[in-house]
Amino acid sequence: QTCALPICHEADAPPEPPAKGLPDWWPVAVAAVLSLPLMAPTLLMPFGIEWSLPGLVQQALATPVQFWLGARFYRAGWKALRAGSGNMDLLVAIGTSAAYALSVYQLLTVPAGERMPHLYFESSAVVITLVLLGKWLESRAKRQTVEAIRALESLRPDTALVRRGGQDLEIPLDALRAGDLMVVRPGERAPADGRVLEGSSHLDEDRKSTRLNSSHVKRSR
Repeated sequence: QTCALPICHEADAPPEPPAKGLPDWWPVAVAAVLSLPLMAPTLLMPFGIEWSLPGLVQQALATPVQFWLGARFYRAGWKALRAGSGNMDLLVAIGTSAAYALSVYQLLTVPAGERMPHLYFESSAVVITLVLLGKWLESRAKRQTVEAIRALESLRPDTALVRRGGQDLEIPLDALRAGDLMVVRPGERAPADGRVLEGSSHLDEDRKSTRLNSSHVKRSR
């Protein structure tokens, strides 16, 4: 037998596929590789080991992180500043630039023969690395969400069998309208939500996987 259902709402359009391009994890990996030597002295201090890289080496490691991998924060911060607003990118750009500029100033003004003062190249590099890591995790979570939604949408039939004027017509899913009578054969999926008006049969109600989940349905009392 068949089941006729009135359509409760029109189907939503499937989400756009995620953009394809270069792997989005490489900036995080490069930033981590450049920042790790800068963090090494801090990590060794609890073990009683006092060691630090020369100032010029610290600057050489921090500069690519600051102005190459961190260029996205300057661009986004500048756009926000021109729009008369602020965002996290602007705060990251200002904070890391201040740490980098102070370190350069101390590096250039240290008197000859004196001990090198504490530099903050590692602070600017590590902050940028951590923020890049957070943005990468956020991007991956969004991409996985989009993929999950598309997987669910792919389970929905592309056409629907509609009863009009006593005849069963197969129409595209986008042509369904609220109030249409839809015919669902045994074992099929319902292309849209609705209420059983006529008939008793088996209906596949599983919308979460490709596994067949046949449920017996009948006209509600």
